[in-house]
Amino acid sequence: MAFITNINLQNTCHEEMAFEGQWRDSFGCPSPVGAWIIYGMSGNGKTSFALQLAKYLTGFNKVLYWSIEQGNTQSFRRAWLREKMDECGNDIMLADEDNSFDAIVRQLTQKRGRNILFVDSLTPLRAKSYSEEKYEYFGVRQYESFRRRLKGKLIVWISHEHSGRPDTTTGDYILKLSDLKMRVEGFRVFTNTRSGKGLADFVVWEEGAARYWGKVRNRYEL
Repeated sequence: MAFITNINLQNTCHEEMAFEGQWRDSFGCPSPVGAWIIYGMSGNGKTSFALQLAKYLTGFNKVLYWSIEQGNTQSFRRAWLREKMDECGNDIMLADEDNSFDAIVRQLTQKRGRNILFVDSLTPLRAKSYSEEKYEYFGVRQYESFRRRLKGKLIVWISHEHSGRPDTTTGDYILKLSDLKMRVEGFRVFTNTRSGKGLADFVVWEEGAARYWGKVRNRYEL
């Protein structure tokens, strides 16, 4: 147990990632550890944004992208190629849906393991028990256990959306505690931090965003 004095708290320096340009405008200079969440409806640019973010984060540390929802499918491969993820080289690696939580933890905690994990996505996620012999519901308790095992890492969770929130109870719990909350709609990312501070919108795809929000604007003007 530790107690921190007022002076010590004020003098504490936390590590930050020096984001630049539109990344800094939309996400500030976030901590390299903790939890972030990306959520939104299908077909709005969620996967494209997640890959763009993963690609940018390789400039700060190595990334493991756990593709639970799509795995190594043709559609995911097209998205991977479209975002030119090959430019990251060995700084990013893909894990498919056949991996267990234990395997992911081992990969991230081994010597020279990766420090950033993307979990895509929460919606179909069923956690294998630590014996790796059966499946069980991925609830808040399992999330907290997984988070503790990866203390000191950055985990970016991806979720589908229902009524403007992540579509699972666990996703909603993660949303409340995440340092960065990123909601994707119409190829734009709307960001909030735990402090409630709003940041500039991030455009995932200019043409798609212009088309989507143009239709929204026209609908309201009718």
